[in-house]
Amino acid sequence: MAVVGTVAVAGMALAVFLLPQRNPPPVTAQPSATQDDQPIGEQEVAALTPRGLKVTADQGALVELRWSLPAGARRYPVVLQRSPAKQGEQPITALTQGATSARVAGLDPRTGYCFLVGVPLAFSERSTVAWSKPTCIRGAVARPTQ
Repeated sequence: MAVVGTVAVAGMALAVFLLPQRNPPPVTAQPSATQDDQPIGEQEVAALTPRGLKVTADQGALVELRWSLPAGARRYPVVLQRSPAKQGEQPITALTQGATSARVAGLDPRTGYCFLVGVPLAFSERSTVAWSKPTCIRGAVARPTQ
């Protein structure tokens, strides 16, 4: 039985499908301060950032993407962000844990797009996502990050 959870990533609602584990790890007592209380450091984010995002095929309405993940990032879920998104579409798509490729369908062949791949590291009011560098197609230009 799959469990669906909704989380916020960079202000966007995102449904994440969690599959039960056959042999879940044992639960151990945690110190009074949890990791959620402490911000994730820039070095940890950089160490888990997807790398080498590239378009491997552009077939107009369908684009294929590929990237690599550092070993430590393979235990996290992966998300794909597309810009622009049509009215009513979600710009962020949940992928499987450790994913290193994706196919994006339903694109307008006359429109330029930019893509980012991210590894969500914390879900809270201050969500932390290790985002790749953007890759763009058809003349689109990524907006600078803050």
